Amino acid sequence: MNSTDTTFNPMTMPLDHGQLIEASAGTGKTYTITNLCLRLLLGRNSPWQRPLAINETLILTFTIAATNELKHRIAKRIEEARRVFRTGDDNDDDFLRHLLETSSDSSTDLKLLTAASQLIDEASIFTIHGFCARVLGEQTFESGTLFDQEQNAERDHVLKLAVEDCYRTLIMPLQGDIRQLALTLWPNPAMLARKLSRFLFRGELQIFPAQTAEDANELVLKAREAKTLWTDGELGQSLLKSDLKKSSKQYKRLEQMTEFCTSPGIELDNELWEIYSAESLAGAVKKGGDLPIHPALELITEVRTGIKTATTNLWHQVYASVSSLMQQHKETWNKMTVDDLLTSLAAAVNRPGSSLPDSMANRWPIAMIDEFQDTDNIQNSIFSRVYQDGNNGHSLLTIGDPKQAIYSFRGADVYTYINTRRLSSRLHNLDVNWRSSPALIEATNILFQKGNVFGNDADMPFVPVKPAPIHTEMKMLVAGVECPPYQLFVIEDPDRFASVTELTERAMNYAAEQTVSLINADSQASLDGKSVSAGQIAFLVRRRADAVAAQRALTSRGVQSVYLTLESVFLQDTAADLKLILEAILEPANDQAIKAALATRLMQTTAADIDRLNHDIQAQQAVLAEFRSYREMWLEQNVAPMLNTLMERRQLAQRWLKLPNGERQITNLRHLIEILQKQSGSIKGMYQLIKWFSHEQGDAAAVSAEDRQLRLESDENLVKIVTMHAAKGLEYDIVMIPMPVFSKGNKNSADPALFHIEQEGRYIAGVELGDNSHHRSLSAREEQEEDMRLLYVAMTRAKYRCYLGLPKLNSFAGSAIRQLLDIETLKKDESLLPRVHGVFPQKLFEIIETDNIANTIFTASASPGPLTVPPAKPTVNDYWRVHSYTGVAARLTVHEPVMVTGYADDDRNEESTNIQNLLSRHSFPRGARVGVILHSLMEDLDFQTDDCSSLCDRTLRRLGLEDEWLPVLEQWVQDILKAPLGQFSLKDIGLTDRLDEMEFHFPLATSTNLVQFLVEKEYLEGASNKALLLQGQMTGLIDLLFRRDGKYYIADYKSNFLGNSLTDYNDESIAHAMQSHQYHLQYLIYTVAVHRMLKQKLPGYRYETHMGGAYYLFLRGMNQQDSRGIFFTKPDLDTVARLDELLGGING
Repeated sequence: MNSTDTTFNPMTMPLDHGQLIEASAGTGKTYTITNLCLRLLLGRNSPWQRPLAINETLILTFTIAATNELKHRIAKRIEEARRVFRTGDDNDDDFLRHLLETSSDSSTDLKLLTAASQLIDEASIFTIHGFCARVLGEQTFESGTLFDQEQNAERDHVLKLAVEDCYRTLIMPLQGDIRQLALTLWPNPAMLARKLSRFLFRGELQIFPAQTAEDANELVLKAREAKTLWTDGELGQSLLKSDLKKSSKQYKRLEQMTEFCTSPGIELDNELWEIYSAESLAGAVKKGGDLPIHPALELITEVRTGIKTATTNLWHQVYASVSSLMQQHKETWNKMTVDDLLTSLAAAVNRPGSSLPDSMANRWPIAMIDEFQDTDNIQNSIFSRVYQDGNNGHSLLTIGDPKQAIYSFRGADVYTYINTRRLSSRLHNLDVNWRSSPALIEATNILFQKGNVFGNDADMPFVPVKPAPIHTEMKMLVAGVECPPYQLFVIEDPDRFASVTELTERAMNYAAEQTVSLINADSQASLDGKSVSAGQIAFLVRRRADAVAAQRALTSRGVQSVYLTLESVFLQDTAADLKLILEAILEPANDQAIKAALATRLMQTTAADIDRLNHDIQAQQAVLAEFRSYREMWLEQNVAPMLNTLMERRQLAQRWLKLPNGERQITNLRHLIEILQKQSGSIKGMYQLIKWFSHEQGDAAAVSAEDRQLRLESDENLVKIVTMHAAKGLEYDIVMIPMPVFSKGNKNSADPALFHIEQEGRYIAGVELGDNSHHRSLSAREEQEEDMRLLYVAMTRAKYRCYLGLPKLNSFAGSAIRQLLDIETLKKDESLLPRVHGVFPQKLFEIIETDNIANTIFTASASPGPLTVPPAKPTVNDYWRVHSYTGVAARLTVHEPVMVTGYADDDRNEESTNIQNLLSRHSFPRGARVGVILHSLMEDLDFQTDDCSSLCDRTLRRLGLEDEWLPVLEQWVQDILKAPLGQFSLKDIGLTDRLDEMEFHFPLATSTNLVQFLVEKEYLEGASNKALLLQGQMTGLIDLLFRRDGKYYIADYKSNFLGNSLTDYNDESIAHAMQSHQYHLQYLIYTVAVHRMLKQKLPGYRYETHMGGAYYLFLRGMNQQDSRGIFFTKPDLDTVARLDELLGGING
């Protein structure tokens, strides 16, 4: 349906819906997006006949790093356009010159660009998941999402729990022989999770074959009968004398089969059932020969068919079970994973009668989706519904390159791209490469310009690209002679297929030797006349083992390198060491835990120092005191300040930076500290944080979430070792690809196979659970096609030269590089070298035989670059800052010291002299830590449950209290839940009507009249700072926001100790506590925050109708009989509106 516009012009390209831009590697995709943004900002040739504001153009991509890069590039392009419109100097920029020359009012255009520059932070540039979260949050009722549903559940953690439940409830209760079959498929829950995750989270998916009825008992009976018939009929002897080929395994394993048939077990997982089925036996018979006819053979064939049916049904059952259990867990916790963001929004926009598509399209008249080849059918269903169904003048532009679709393991589906490509009204090609030298472009075109190189020329053709006119002089020279842009180096043993390990080692050593020859002090290599430096070279690898081999080869030659990968930092040894350190800090009296922490590699403690703790009491006491101090600091200041103090006290950075790979360790440690600090905001308590850390270690994947991925340990001029997947979007002057033959590892041919089939002109995704050979061959072919795309991505990272290894492996025949080189077959005793000699033009391809690889030590240049004085540090105006209730209270000279953020109201750890020997809520321990744990208890508690014993028990263990406290705490919790809050109690509040720890942020710009207003209204007393001015952002955590009878209430838990009996929690005492702790200021801030939120989220919101008020719950005084310990208020609308205005909001 599409037509191709081969003369792409960003100034004249239509902007109506259905446009698709295909951008091959290096063709300026991001630059094109920035130019289209300028067109839209100025209203040039657009369907809307008006300029669009910076926040009216929706731009989506797939990573946070990509969104930041896009925003930066668009901001820079806007500034370039502003300069042109202001000065008239276009600096030979054809596009900007055209904008200026065709402007009907350059003054107005300059104002539009200036406005866009000032509002760049409001640009609608998001990741796909970030955008879905935003829409679901802002359009709560249109999207049908729950009012208080959190969007931060970890998918892998939910999957792990669901799989463990499935193991207990489905797999283990199976009939014994069927259970054994299941345990062969999935020996443990982790294996089940890994195999399910490949297809569990995909949207539109057909499962083959369908589930069929089976009788497990009948299958077992048939198997027993078949074994009996084999032994009774002496079938083994008959087959021994039959026409079976003596070289066949059916002949060789007859004795084993007879022994198996005499054994008592059924063993449905035994491969002998497959070997002696009719189909397998028929293939083992001599030509023209016969097999004996025997009822046992017929039964064995039926058993083999039954085993396959049972296996398929087991897959269906676990798929349904795990899917259901995951949904149950999320509903119980009232949380969403990132996948739910997509499915929820897709369901909302595709719901009949939904107003959400029109709302989204009106807010963002045009959407541009970058890297569209990495989308999937769920994502596509959202935007096709909003922008293409019933278009109404709105536009969807998709930008991508199917040749760079390499993320199927993440759920990306290039066939979704192909389906969209077929429906596009017009296809545009960016065909000028702005990255590479003309010679490298010519050579790459030669390699890839062959039929069906990517498996489907109709939907994924290779279109040759042209070099950029400005790059005609790009050259790499050695001793003044221009190098061919490709070097193909053969690594082989001519007489055999060598092992992957052996050839990997040789390939990396050769590439490392070439690196030294390029960067050594006596090197004659140059790029555009300048010498080559280490930072211009990148090794691109597929596997971690390849990266290790590359780093080892470089290190042996004295060349330093850094490693960039998508791998999780939680998979590093640093994470394992840090967990032991955290566990020791959690229990500073546990001598063994402390020794285990000290023994970690991270801590750099000697064996002698650890041994001294067994003999030197003073040293032992000093270490115990040190770890106690870390624990106290963790409680009082949080985890990051504590770990930074440990690093400083133990001089970890100084020690590690003296060691090889030390920078990697320190980078990992600081990264993990940052993650822990961020997570501590949503996980209360040290024990829970360590538990979360352990889950992250267990769930960590080889390709992880963006914020978990290993960071580069240095920006220095070092050789980069980069995984091919992580290299996408990057470029390097010189690229080494020593191992372009990708090993598949030990893949089980019986595992589910993903594939695509064409139905009515579009591709549908499917998964094969059985043994359909056609489906499995389609799956294998798709994997080979992705290998070719990955190789294309790797090779097109180079700007000047690409070194390509050709290892003679047994798997070479099925590799993508074999296809590029047009080598059909390669025999074991055949040399690879003659097969590539003379095939390609010598001026573009250098062919090298690698023999006797040297080990040259790198010698750096004797004259390092001049030292430059660093620029002066900028003066920072810190008047704008993030504020909280506790910070504002401190600015007002409120006398309460802050111990732990959010819990400053909890008393110091003091014993009550009168009742210290009695067990009651009044003698329950006090202090900041206790306050934190009690808050955590209320947060985790299901108010409507009748059994809270396990949660109370866990709370006591966290506090280190004995079991004798359990009945006290259980009764106390019930009193809290059943205490009367007017006409209801907390017991009446279900999980779907509450939001615990509701975080809020709102812009803040206070009026000079704020303090005076609060004093006049008697909300504040004793404030000395009457002219308090605050600018920035107000933030905080509301303990509980709940909904009852259509009204929304604030609740704040207070564990303050007011006395030794319930009578001490009377109205007068509560009022005094509210005033002395300035809690009135706190609930006013909370009320404004909720008021502002409900105005945005709740259609028809009215304060008087929908706002219920604020409860302050003094937990130690709450009981089931009366309202002692409870403070309630609802500020009037005039007060809230005036306070909202004084805080910088809009009255209303």
